[in-house]
Amino acid sequence: MHGREAIEAHYRVAGARMAGLPVYNPALTVELLGWRAVEGVGALGVLITPWCMNLFWQPPADAELPASGERAVLSLPSGDYECTLHEDERLGRHASASLCSPMQDFPGQAEARAMAGEVLRLILAVPEAGSEPSRSGLLSRRALFRRALGGAS
Repeated sequence: MHGREAIEAHYRVAGARMAGLPVYNPALTVELLGWRAVEGVGALGVLITPWCMNLFWQPPADAELPASGERAVLSLPSGDYECTLHEDERLGRHASASLCSPMQDFPGQAEARAMAGEVLRLILAVPEAGSEPSRSGLLSRRALFRRALGGAS
């Protein structure tokens, strides 16, 4: 598992190239929130950048997954989340699911961190007995954000 600092440093380099683009919110900085190992899953957290917010997943090295650019499903007790796989010489194999882009609705880092924290709370929640999530479909980004913002699922 790569450390939070290495992942953040990688995205700060990318941020230097993004700085003048209209999707770039200069009030935000790169931060990987909640980065942790999750048994049987690998490691995950929410990556905040000035241009997007992604669920960032690093599957176990021995996981059998499709090729880079393909979709893989991250299965957690809270539901299934569709991610795109990436391969990078510095970060190795990892996957991401877009949560928000662009980031213009966030006036500052505190608001982005609050949203990222709520997303982490929701995806890492273990359902109560008898309320297992439906595996009939993937939880959409819209449904996840509706839940994070306190709306109906």
